Amino acid sequence: MTKEWVEAYTSAWNNDDVIEKKLKRFSSVFKYVVSDRKDVAPIIVKIEKGVCVSYGTNEEFSDKEVEYVISADASDWRKVFDEETGAKEAMRLDGFEFKGPKLKALSNKGGLKRGVELMAEMKGVKV
Repeated sequence: MTKEWVEAYTSAWNNDDVIEKKLKRFSSVFKYVVSDRKDVAPIIVKIEKGVCVSYGTNEEFSDKEVEYVISADASDWRKVFDEETGAKEAMRLDGFEFKGPKLKALSNKGGLKRGVELMAEMKGVKV
């Protein structure tokens, strides 16, 4: 996931009406991992009250800050980016691993689902 991609993603996140409405009380730190590509650094995104306030890599965040880890191999991420797999279905794929407080995620599922959908909507941005 390139710097160009994460910049576009966080901008799209911060300008999305659904996320703004559904996650206005939600704060967390997410780590997105491409599990079969050691050459691709995990991306970490920090959300405060529904707004992406910062992003970076492992060097810029401590493991203690990360609340959720979403991991999949490159082919499963590609299915999301290419809209072959929806947000809900992606989380059920054998290749996707979701770690973090499930109850918190479930109580914010509408906004979090929208966050994954945004990934597929970012056409023309190099992943």
